[in-house]
Amino acid sequence: MPNPSRKAYVDTTIIADALLKPGNPKSTAARSALKRYEQTFLPVYAIKEWKAGIVKNYAYFHEKLVQTKSLTRTIQIINSLPEQYWRYRKSTSLEALASAVHLAARTRRRDTPPAANEDRELADRYRLAIASLLIRRWRERRSLTTETIQDLDCYTESPPVLDESGVFNLSPVDCDSETECCLANDLRSKPELLRKMADAIPAASTRREDVQRRQVLRDLGRSKHFQLTPERCRALGDAVFAFFSPSDCVVLTTNLRDHLPLVTAIGKTAETP
Repeated sequence: MPNPSRKAYVDTTIIADALLKPGNPKSTAARSALKRYEQTFLPVYAIKEWKAGIVKNYAYFHEKLVQTKSLTRTIQIINSLPEQYWRYRKSTSLEALASAVHLAARTRRRDTPPAANEDRELADRYRLAIASLLIRRWRERRSLTTETIQDLDCYTESPPVLDESGVFNLSPVDCDSETECCLANDLRSKPELLRKMADAIPAASTRREDVQRRQVLRDLGRSKHFQLTPERCRALGDAVFAFFSPSDCVVLTTNLRDHLPLVTAIGKTAETP
């Protein structure tokens, strides 16, 4: 049963699991977690991250299926990506394949005979499944939670569109580079919170996201003239959720490792499914 005394501020990992991983226990867990609360709030920043992250990587896998017309060749291309792409592209490409297999299995007739070119037939089937998934789930993004909040004036929430070549055009995936991030003034108004979050990131951590997030938090807290560009806004990432989550909400995320130190530092809480 929902808990009417508590509210959840939903981060990107929850909508990624809930919307784009059909048949995966992660999807079931994310959707079940959302039902624990009477009210769930999805900030548009999460939609922006979702599109620039997992949606973009699913679209990449779809593009390779279009280009190669071969499931085998597509998997070979994914597998040959450099190690630095593992977290952001390889792993989500494999999740895209798993989602496509799940959806295609539900629609294919059992008595359908094998195609003469099974590899190409599989590529087409999974390509169509991924395209359908991205288009349908984009339409559902704002209905996953009880409310979508905190619109971004500097970001255009444009749907994925298939172009003439059959691949997705996701533009824009980032904020308007001609204007400063619309969150900048609110962030600058509380430099003490920025400092607390920066200090909460382990100083010994050499992870790229930790180093960049810590630096942007410090620079933004020290100077009113520090410009919050799209790149720096991306670097803030989880710190944005900690900062803008309402005081009566918990941050709902699958990534407690990064979120918990940030929210704890400024007197807030986070939970996982």
